[in-house]
Amino acid sequence: MSDEEVFNLQDWYNPKEAAERLSANSGKSIDMSYVRTLARYGKIRSYQISDRVRLYRKEDIDKYVVEERGEKSARAKRRQALNNKNQQEPPKSKKVA
Repeated sequence: MSDEEVFNLQDWYNPKEAAERLSANSGKSIDMSYVRTLARYGKIRSYQISDRVRLYRKEDIDKYVVEERGEKSARAKRRQALNNKNQQEPPKSKKVA
């Protein structure tokens, strides 16, 4: 964050609020430690205030949904298979002499 930007606390969740919001988005209980993991993997933005306090960007948390394990990778594999199927060249017609 540059010095010119204004830090507005209303744009950020504390860890407890972030976990509660993710739980509501996902329909299952999400622990605060998982919020830290999402930030570490770059899935959501965070801002460290001190050694022990980190805030999480509301914009990222509000739109993130934690899916069941393997759901995203399975969806990605299905999408990739469809793309590969659609990108295959049509069979070449044989020329008749």
